[in-house]
Amino acid sequence: VVSALGALLIRVCLAYFASGFNTAAVDHEADGSTNNGIFQISSRRWCRNLTPNAPNVCQMYCSDLLNPNLKDTVICAMKITQEPQGLGYWEAWRHHCQGKDLTDWVDGCDF
Repeated sequence: VVSALGALLIRVCLAYFASGFNTAAVDHEADGSTNNGIFQISSRRWCRNLTPNAPNVCQMYCSDLLNPNLKDTVICAMKITQEPQGLGYWEAWRHHCQGKDLTDWVDGCDF
């Protein structure tokens, strides 16, 4: 079980390395899929873009993930983390956050 602070640290690290905290970030892949929003959520499985018959597990349009109001993005990210691979779906997590001391991300913050 991850504490509330631990969950915050995970999201902050992931958001930084996935998009540089850019809620409007869209990365276009060679296969026509996109990675969307602050967490760079992929249209291959999680959201709907112009690709017909994609799974759309989060039941939302990829454009919904570009909103500075992060409600839809957080809902989708939570669905992803509940899948068997969890945070491992994100390359940014695997390469930059997993197994690292993330407390520096909130150093100086008063909780």
